[in-house]
Amino acid sequence: MNFELFLSKRLSRSKLNTNYYSGPITKISISAIAVSIIVMIIAIGSSKGLESAIQNTIRNAESDIQITSIDNSKGINAIKIEKLVLDKISNIENIKHIHSIINKPGIISNNNNIEGIVIKGIDSLYKTDFIKNSLILGRNTETNNEILISVQQAKKLKLKVGDQAIIYFFSNNNNIQKRKFMISGIYETANEKFGEFYAFTKKETIQKINKWDKEDASTYEIELIEYKEVEKIEREINNNLPYNLLASSINNRFPNMFVWIDLFNRNMLFIIIVMCIVCLINLTNALLILILERLQMIGTLKSYGCSNYSILKIFLYNSINISGKGIIIGNIIGLILCFIQKKTHIIQLNPTSYFVNYLPIAIDIEFLILINITVFLTIQMSIIIPYYIIKNISPANILKSTK
Repeated sequence: MNFELFLSKRLSRSKLNTNYYSGPITKISISAIAVSIIVMIIAIGSSKGLESAIQNTIRNAESDIQITSIDNSKGINAIKIEKLVLDKISNIENIKHIHSIINKPGIISNNNNIEGIVIKGIDSLYKTDFIKNSLILGRNTETNNEILISVQQAKKLKLKVGDQAIIYFFSNNNNIQKRKFMISGIYETANEKFGEFYAFTKKETIQKINKWDKEDASTYEIELIEYKEVEKIEREINNNLPYNLLASSINNRFPNMFVWIDLFNRNMLFIIIVMCIVCLINLTNALLILILERLQMIGTLKSYGCSNYSILKIFLYNSINISGKGIIIGNIIGLILCFIQKKTHIIQLNPTSYFVNYLPIAIDIEFLILINITVFLTIQMSIIIPYYIIKNISPANILKSTK
């Protein structure tokens, strides 16, 4: 039988724990560890959730990689990529789709209400899941001169599905072109800035307005299967492009946005460190009080020949017991709270600031297990100070003082 483990179990069940300070302090320490773990889980889940949600929102709105002309003509002039080049780019690992897009700014008018707008001329395969999930009324565009507008645009212009609106475009020679569009559907996205300006129509409609060929586009948008190694893929694409075209990843187009997203990870790391320190201090205090109440026992064990290491193991088992209970309780409560938020969206956010209208939760089980192991091992360092007290206890002095 493991003598130290046996004695540790007897101590944890001792009535002395209930009648003296060690009992309440142990409960407080377990509670403090549990609360710290709950805070960590919520911080990790919300940070990962916000990072993923904001990143996906930006990706849906702006595409992972964009190919444009280096003269920054903003889509006024057409670009064309040869099929051989497009095939080479398509064969690059992790590339899902390449879409030729035409962006055309204009002014939409209805009953003396006017708004600036950017029409995205898209093909039938363009982000079908995103458009399907965002569509709240009507349907996607099916024929020429149909347009899909945002809920913000619909409210400002007092438009509904089936209505017609006039859109004015500027041509290269500054002439005004006027076209009538029918509202086929209304979409809503958490990215309000995107919804304020962008509307969708068939690419062929804008090609006719611009008098462009079928292969002409203002930009090419590239979707990735997974958002990883973006810079590497960007370099490979640029190696295959002609001199007048440039591929740019979403990181390079919106650097400030991704710096802001990185702050979530820094805040998460800061919270984990602070909570580990809180756990360490609480468990150290609990062990110190436990040792001070067991001075006579320690003196007796030493007088019978128990080594400092053997006595240390007794209190180390107590440390493992306290921290283990706190971590298990904290994980159960923390995961339940995250599950409730994930299903009910109780905590709401301002979509103007965060691009999502509720606090998203994403639990990475592997990362969570790693954090639990790290916290468990870190707070076992609480035994260091009690060890020096045990080491300096003289059995003769302790036993003499108890007579």
